[in-house]
Amino acid sequence: MSIEIFADSCCDCTPAMRNILGLTTIPLVLRVPGTGEYIDNDALDTQRLVEEMKLCKEATGTACPSPEAYAALMREADACFVVTLSSKLSGSYGAAMTGRELALEEYPDKKICVVDSESASAGELRLVIALREWIDEGLVFEEIEARVTELVARMKTLFVLEDLGNLVKNGRISKAAGLLGGMLGLRPIMGENGHGEIICLEKVRGTAKSMTRLVEYVQDFTKGCKNLTLVLSYCNCMERAQELKKMIADKCAAIAEIILVPTRGVSTVYANNGGVVLAF
Repeated sequence: MSIEIFADSCCDCTPAMRNILGLTTIPLVLRVPGTGEYIDNDALDTQRLVEEMKLCKEATGTACPSPEAYAALMREADACFVVTLSSKLSGSYGAAMTGRELALEEYPDKKICVVDSESASAGELRLVIALREWIDEGLVFEEIEARVTELVARMKTLFVLEDLGNLVKNGRISKAAGLLGGMLGLRPIMGENGHGEIICLEKVRGTAKSMTRLVEYVQDFTKGCKNLTLVLSYCNCMERAQELKKMIADKCAAIAEIILVPTRGVSTVYANNGGVVLAF
């Protein structure tokens, strides 16, 4: 029995990576008021997207895939895992669960597991990489399902944003806090609360210091661990990502592998230029 892997397009993954991982992604739609809609696929120019968002006073929205988009892929697979954005951040998980019901009504013997990543961006890719390893090892579906559930529970996601504009427009932080952050050069270090909801861990002044503190958080969270894989997504800041990768490799003994990947459309909407996301 072959096992397929699907994910929504918030999973930051290049075409080459998707080919190696055997991953099929289902695109979300991005809506920039006054400009139009964009499909989050490989044709999307994320730099242009950022420029258009800056010119727009309203929030850029995202629309999750339809249940039928998920069901269509599920019907074609003998068995599959579907990785989605945190259910606390998007309707993608709910749409995938409805798609699962639709597919099982027609094909009740299929094995379909929808994975709420309780994360996004780099976190989704981290789960996909693990799924591919376990499938290639020949583990049975139920064992993989148990392992991915455990990985979701212990996985950590951290991110730092340089531009707070989109968070202000989307109501994540107040206009006053966004203005103050810009004036003082504050870089919030964000994480998740263990249930897929975003929290602010610390506000640091200056990009360089925020990168240093980010590495320190990775050190703290990985104490007692070994041979971990870390995924680092970056939004139009490759040099920063490469320097951060070096810092983590030098300071965090538990991290055995670091994978760099540029953000796709959905991640770009929220990370904005200069944003970095870590998952491990």
